[in-house]
Amino acid sequence: MRTTTRTVCIAVLLSVIFPARAQAGEALECGGGNVQQQLPGPDRTGLSPGAAEVAGLIGVLPLLERLDRLPENERRATGGPMSLEALTVRQQVVEAIIATSLEVDGVIAEIDGEIAQARDVRSYLESRRDHRIGVNTIANLVTGGGVGVFSQLLQIKNSTAGNIVGAAAGGASSLLTVLALRQQQGGRQSLGIAPNMLAKLLDRKPEFHSDYPEAVWRYLNSSPPAEQGTESRRERLIREWTRLGRIGPAGNPKAQSRIDLLTSSISTQRGQSIDVLADREMMLADVRASLSLMKRDLGRLATALRER
Repeated sequence: MRTTTRTVCIAVLLSVIFPARAQAGEALECGGGNVQQQLPGPDRTGLSPGAAEVAGLIGVLPLLERLDRLPENERRATGGPMSLEALTVRQQVVEAIIATSLEVDGVIAEIDGEIAQARDVRSYLESRRDHRIGVNTIANLVTGGGVGVFSQLLQIKNSTAGNIVGAAAGGASSLLTVLALRQQQGGRQSLGIAPNMLAKLLDRKPEFHSDYPEAVWRYLNSSPPAEQGTESRRERLIREWTRLGRIGPAGNPKAQSRIDLLTSSISTQRGQSIDVLADREMMLADVRASLSLMKRDLGRLATALRER
């Protein structure tokens, strides 16, 4: 009976002395002597939301928590050498940051390569379109102006022949106008050997170095921690592209056909029009901008490590 009473008293005293720990979810078992402590989360590391997110994505949060548990004179080179454990932990975190940063650079390089190739093809199509429209405009002027004047002069002597020439000139002018409308589209041209970095984002098969590293892909499929809502970065990009009309709503056959054009690569070699190439460049630029923010958060994580 005395043993039971003493155990109850000890439990009451502990709950009074350490209320913060009880609120934090630490379970104290007085009888068995086992202490189950809740592992500290990203909010206990002192990192910004973005840095904490990338730290979790590249798997260095346990290393940072391990570094924080070391005495300050061991983890900092202040007045003496840093401990071997602190040096080892710091090196592992730095290696993870550098490796992930290089992976992001690799993805951005592939995106830049695809943008450059799409821009080259679009410039070629636009140049050819402008040349054809220029030739068409000159032909239209000759047909509508020169032949029209000739038909009027011909009518002075022979009204029937003049009317026939005038009608032919009008018909030719109308035909050239219809042809100019078709030429305005600029034709089509395949990209050739180029990545298709939009493919995986739009649920298509990636080809030619177009896959995303695991950490980068998880970053795109996670929601920004400092913003409201649970929508991932990838979902936000797709929603914005749909709003701007770059792609159609899901389930629409025409939208799926356009996505096939936007994500085409070596195996299909589908012809790309000027407007499709322009949309492809803008969408790739959006993905690039999103990944640049991951580089920013990796830099903040490196800065936080240096200040620990």
